[in-house]
Amino acid sequence: GNVWLEKRAPLALQWEPLSRPFERIQLNFLALGSQQGLWDQHLPSADVLVFVVDGSEAFDEAAFSSAFSRAMTSCGLPDGAPVLILVNKVDADPDDDSKAAVAAIASSPGAEVQAQCSAAAAACAGAGAVRQCKALLVSAKTGYGAEEAIRAICGIRLVF
Repeated sequence: GNVWLEKRAPLALQWEPLSRPFERIQLNFLALGSQQGLWDQHLPSADVLVFVVDGSEAFDEAAFSSAFSRAMTSCGLPDGAPVLILVNKVDADPDDDSKAAVAAIASSPGAEVQAQCSAAAAACAGAGAVRQCKALLVSAKTGYGAEEAIRAICGIRLVF
């Protein structure tokens, strides 16, 4: 299930680079995951927070809201740092933009999780915790939504 509050042995952390030379961008990712004990140490230096949620499982709103609120208010995330919620495991074909494919995605469990994440994040924003927040459907397996997610991370609003 979703492991927002689960205690796990710390993993070795390593910054993972992603180069986009055509945009003259070098992104560096540090995957902290549900290791909340590391959030206080690393979130204060974040430019963008990417919060990943498993879109294939039932959404635990209480656990999400607790972890999300903690990340926003108690871990030193810089004021105004944008937040991107990626709802993963929406295993759609990134090249299929047919009406049928779009309808299938819109009615998928991931779309429901996206809506629930957005509502929970909005509740946190109501408390002044988030200034910019966006939830996107993605698939690490197929690459669906990856380009839009990278553009959002970079603050690029253009659509190609």
